[in-house]
Order: sequence, then C-alpha cells, then structure tokens
Amino acid sequence: MTLIDKYIIRKFLVTFFFAIFLLIAIAIVIDITEKIDEFISNHAPLHAVIIDYYLNFIPWIGLMLAPIFVFISVVYFTSRLTENTEIVCMLNGGVSFYRLLGPYLFAASLLALLFGIYNHHLLPKSNKVKIAFEEKYASKKEQRTSDINYHFQIGKDTFIYTQSYSLDANSGFKFTLEEISNKVQTYKFEADNMQWDSTQRKWLMRAWSYRKNAGDSDLVRRGNDTLMVLPISPRDYVRQNYDIETMTTPELNKFIQDQKLKGNENIKLYLVEKYRRTAIPFSTIILTLIAVAMTTRRVRNGMGLYIVAGMLLSGAYIIIQQFSTVFATKGDLNPLVAVWIPNLLFCVIAVFLIKRAPK
Repeated sequence: MTLIDKYIIRKFLVTFFFAIFLLIAIAIVIDITEKIDEFISNHAPLHAVIIDYYLNFIPWIGLMLAPIFVFISVVYFTSRLTENTEIVCMLNGGVSFYRLLGPYLFAASLLALLFGIYNHHLLPKSNKVKIAFEEKYASKKEQRTSDINYHFQIGKDTFIYTQSYSLDANSGFKFTLEEISNKVQTYKFEADNMQWDSTQRKWLMRAWSYRKNAGDSDLVRRGNDTLMVLPISPRDYVRQNYDIETMTTPELNKFIQDQKLKGNENIKLYLVEKYRRTAIPFSTIILTLIAVAMTTRRVRNGMGLYIVAGMLLSGAYIIIQQFSTVFATKGDLNPLVAVWIPNLLFCVIAVFLIKRAPK
C-alpha cells in the first residue's frame, strides 16, 4: 500500500465518520425534542433513556443513512482534492484512474462489510432493546395492518382460509377449514364469523357448518356457536412491521420458512427486509464509484456543484428504493428484484461516469 493509498483511505474514513457523527448528533437533538414529554410523563429512568434507548438509537439511525453519507463524504473530500489539483498531479504523475480507484474501493468495501455484518446480526439485537424501551416509555403503538385473504397450512392436508380479519376486534369473517387428500376434499368446516376467546385461548365460531365425506354420502351439520382449538392465534393475523427489525437474519429465514409452510402469502415484507440487509451495504461501493467518477473532473464552482449533484443523486436513490419496495410489498414485483433495482440502475450510472472520467 503506497502513501497515496493511505492518504486517500485516511481522508475517506475521517470525512465519513465526522459526517456521520454530525448526523447522529443532530438526530439525537431532534429526537429528544420530540420525545422529552413522553419520557417525563411515562417516568422513564435517565439510565434507561441513555443506555437502552440512545445507545441503540445511534446505530439504528447511523446505518439507515450510512451509504448516503459515504457518498456525500466521498463527493466532498474528492472534490476538494480536485480543486487543489491533487487529483491532476496524481494522474500526471503516472497513476492511472483505475489505480486511483483502488483505495476508494478498499475503504468502501471495508465499510460495506461492516454495515452488512451489523445489519444481519447485531442491529436486530440492538433494535430489540430500543423497541422494548419505546413500547414501555415512548408510547409506541403496534404498527398493525388489516389484510384480506389469509391462507394457512396447519397440517399436511389441512388448510385454513379467512376472507378478512379485524385487528381491533380480534374477529374474522368467512372462515374455512378444509382437508384435502389426494386432491379430494374429505372435510370442510365453514363459519360466517370467528372470535378469539382470550380466557380459553380458543376460537368462537358463529353460524357454522361442516361437511364430511362419509363414503357414499356426506355428513352435514350446522349450528350457531361452537368453540374450536386451532394452531393459530390473533398474532398470526397481525403484522408488526417493527418485529422484522428485531430478527437476526437466521431468525428471519426461519420465520419466512415457517410462514411458507403455513401457506401464509403475506411474507413479501419479510423477504424485502432480508434482501435489503445485503443490498443497502453493497450500495456503498456503487455510490463510492459514482462519487469518485463525477468529482475528478475540474469544473468552475466545482465543489458546490458536486455537492448539489451528490444530494440530488442521493435523493433519487432513496426515492427509487422506496418505489421499488412498494411495488414489491403491494404488487407483483419480485422482492429480490425490487431491492436490487436501485443498485442496478446506479451501477449503470457508475459505469457511464467512469468511462467519461479523465484518465
């Protein structure tokens, strides 16, 4: 590793950590301003506020915007190098542009690896403590959403369908349980309404009927109310978005597999989170390449122009990311494709800018 490599890597890391430190400091001040009344009214202990909340809030907010701040940091310090003709001297001294990318890629890959490890294994554990504090002292409510058409597979040949479910009343509408063996329906139970009985931990079925295959004829029964034991609870109908944040990737993989076995179709949100934990850190490398390629050309009012362009590109990346995530969770777009669309688009931009960069 040459002196130039060490110089660039040092500039890279020092600028990034200084920028992220400023971001975290501003974020903490804003968050304290918003939540101070809740902390006081809920009698949150000071040590819990500092240790349980803010020590876990720092990595959460830092990692959320880390790739964008890597991009802005590289734009800032590389444009300064360009303005001071240091980049020109390096290129004129025989250092090729692609060789110049070496220390940038090294530092960006190091940060991407750090972000990835933290996203997959450490941040979920940190989030678990932070969210537990918020539920107790900051009045964080369940981020629950009502959906339609729930499907569960509770046995090899046993399936459950619920047309809709009310999260507030813990009751469902149009419930069906059926057994299908060798593509033949052998049993079917239907109820107009279902209500969770929390004391007996059973489901109260109203206006029910069932049909059972009994050889040459079918056995049919009807009734008004009956209690039924099922291997599902209201929690299976509830999606708590922040629960995803508390699962490490091995736990998330296991959860997704369990939901698939149950026949639950509402797993796109979890798949998006799984793929996002790798795609976002990887974006650090792509954004670094774009930042270097666009700031090594000296132009009038270069630093200001580069910073504005960097902010616009950062905003475009976030917008594309949000749109693709919505299409994945609410539409038919594959979650893996949706998560990687921003990286693929910006990878094309990176190749284009690198080819046009002064060599």
